Amino acid sequence: MFSDWLVSIFILGFVTQSLASLEALEDELILLKAAFYRQTDETNERLKTLQKEVDDLKRENLNKDQVIGDLQRTLNDIIETHENTSYYIELHTAKAQPRTSETTVALHTCFTNDVRFLGRNQILLFNKVVTDTQNRYTQSTGTYSIPFTGYYVITWVTPAVGNIPLELVVNGEPIGRTDPSSTGNGASQSTTGLAVLRLFENDNVSIRTHTDATPTGAIVNNIWQDSCFSLWQI
Repeated sequence: MFSDWLVSIFILGFVTQSLASLEALEDELILLKAAFYRQTDETNERLKTLQKEVDDLKRENLNKDQVIGDLQRTLNDIIETHENTSYYIELHTAKAQPRTSETTVALHTCFTNDVRFLGRNQILLFNKVVTDTQNRYTQSTGTYSIPFTGYYVITWVTPAVGNIPLELVVNGEPIGRTDPSSTGNGASQSTTGLAVLRLFENDNVSIRTHTDATPTGAIVNNIWQDSCFSLWQI
């Protein structure tokens, strides 16, 4: 009987100790849960704060973009107004000041013979200068240098036997084109090109063969027809 009593006491003590350990574990678990929830709440608050800062930065950048766009549009309006005003002043100043012999701009130059064996991208060297009021045509290069900024009429007449595509060139860039082409039997066909352009002082104007087409035949110049290059300021 005594031994049974001792066993019962041992079992009771073990159970009591186990219950105490479980209670301690439960308390520790509760503390851990509380700490976890606090940490979660703090993290959520930090995330909310960061998200608010990001949203504020986005709105600030959007406002900056809008301000920059408004400033750019205002700048463009100012530039356009300035250009329009400059053009108006230049146009009316030119009208108010009649041209004299010193400011008149006119060029008329022609070939004196047929021109054969032309290649691509070859400037036509008109060798007979009929009119050049400002002495700005260079025969060796076939180029006219614009003396005054303004509006100009440019024309070129090129009778041809064969097919000789041509370009009006300003500062190396093609501005106008013609394609004189005869039908055969030795008969020529005359083609006239015309352009009205706003040109600036020292712009270089010339006539050249097309860069992508090989000329065939000849540009004709004889007692019945002339091949010429002309321009004048309006």
